[in-house]
Amino acid sequence: ITEPMGPTTFLLGTHTQQERSKFDDLQLKDEQLAKAKSRLALLNKGDAVLFDARILHCGNANDEQGGSTRAMFNFSFRNPKEVGNLGYCGSMRPGYIGQMSLGDVAAALHDHDNGMSDPFSKYGNGLTTV
Repeated sequence: ITEPMGPTTFLLGTHTQQERSKFDDLQLKDEQLAKAKSRLALLNKGDAVLFDARILHCGNANDEQGGSTRAMFNFSFRNPKEVGNLGYCGSMRPGYIGQMSLGDVAAALHDHDNGMSDPFSKYGNGLTTV
């Protein structure tokens, strides 16, 4: 993932309740964002990013001229003993829940690497159930 491809930006140290409260306060949010230390996740093929999902993060625009299509595999871990709200609802589209195994995802990513432009289309768009 190069800068023109729109890497994820992470705002360091924003995973705490105190920092989240600032983000949720419209009078403090702009100052927090302006002063935050940030890092771009510039990655090579095969690299991985491991982060606390509570950290403030966002994707950037994939530049039409210098960007590129890419496949991304995102998954979350959670301590099974933690039953409270972590402030993160997850990112799986509801229509994909229970529709694919990890093997199906691996096969689709392989198909993508071999030129198939939309290897997940057989599972629908993920927004509605098939």
